[in-house]
Amino acid sequence: MAQVTVDPNQDTEFHDALRARGIIPEREPSRSPSPELPTAEEVKENARRQATVEELDEELESADEDEERILLQLRRERMKELAAMQSQSRFGRIYPISRPDYAREVTEASKESLPGAQDANQGTGVVCFLYKTGMDTCELLSGYLEQLAAKYPNTKFVSIIGSQCIPDYPDKNLPTLLIYRAGDLRRQIVGLRPEIGLDGMNTKFADIELLLAATGAIAMEQPKKSSTGSGKDGEKDNEQSSIRESGTTQHGDDDDDLDWD
Repeated sequence: MAQVTVDPNQDTEFHDALRARGIIPEREPSRSPSPELPTAEEVKENARRQATVEELDEELESADEDEERILLQLRRERMKELAAMQSQSRFGRIYPISRPDYAREVTEASKESLPGAQDANQGTGVVCFLYKTGMDTCELLSGYLEQLAAKYPNTKFVSIIGSQCIPDYPDKNLPTLLIYRAGDLRRQIVGLRPEIGLDGMNTKFADIELLLAATGAIAMEQPKKSSTGSGKDGEKDNEQSSIRESGTTQHGDDDDDLDWD
């Protein structure tokens, strides 16, 4: 009788039964092919693409004509990447300033338009935070502004102790926010007062964000309003509208305190 050859590596119920009876051995584990190692040229090219501008400049000093052409192209690409990153995240934090810095860091800085801005006269939103160390409302607002500075890197946030910015500036007016754009003082927010939609130590991050958006200091997406304007959504829209309106109302009594020119 002719013998039948059985491939022990096939995967069928018949082969499983044969393995269970010890007639054929267990299947050999499949072996994946070893990955190909990168060549020396590929390693060199990958390293160059991750190199800093300074590292590329160092390599250019000893490069031949062909390599110099490649390195210069990589350097141009890296410079474009850095420029794009800087334009997208121009600021991103709160910058402490002193009184002599005020004109340069606030007034003049607000005149500079962002790269690619459609309106060259739009300028940059600058939020100047006047505070006093150890004051609870100032500490609360400082934390919110840190978050907003990171969230809206195209707006410049600066901070200065109130009495250093304006001599004899009363503590009762702190914290104060001065909003500049295109060289002009557009709005001043004095204290966390209910008249402007805030609530002292109960003020929320969203309240400050919405108020700064209403003054034009930051650009945020406006929430869609309810078509009916009723119910919970309608109440929320009315509340937000109230904050916008109060946030753009001038507070004449406090204007005199801010006249340091």
